Amino acid sequence: MDWTTVELVSISNDGEQVEPEPILAGLSASPSDLHDAFLTDIPHLQETQLAHATLLETVGDDVETHFSALSNLQTADAAIATLGGFREGDALVLPLQGAIQDRVQLEIGANGDTTVLRLHAEGEEGVNFSRTFALPTGCQLAQAGWRGNNLILDINRD
Repeated sequence: MDWTTVELVSISNDGEQVEPEPILAGLSASPSDLHDAFLTDIPHLQETQLAHATLLETVGDDVETHFSALSNLQTADAAIATLGGFREGDALVLPLQGAIQDRVQLEIGANGDTTVLRLHAEGEEGVNFSRTFALPTGCQLAQAGWRGNNLILDINRD
């Protein structure tokens, strides 16, 4: 997959106050989001997926490897929720207090119909993390940038 760096711009709060809503908000949560959240909180499932991926690398062909790589991607909602983020309308908000903004990098890639984002961040105390996640089908990244210490991912839905 070819990755392209996304320029992170400054996003102003233009006076319109949108009520933050949790990504997994009770009965309004979509079944697929709840399912993804359930799957991310099962500790032994990761071990099983790793063992399965190892087996596929050993005996699988290119199609199985490709399918395995795509199926292991978390959705954007699940990844952002795991990191304490929330929704504001069509935007995903990721609080990154303690991150060095100049050392946060967002990359975008495409694999067929799937748009994938890869986020690398470095913190003030030497803490680093990286997450790769897929946008929902039919969605594109409109813009990404900073509003204070929050990384805002504006999503366009087709």
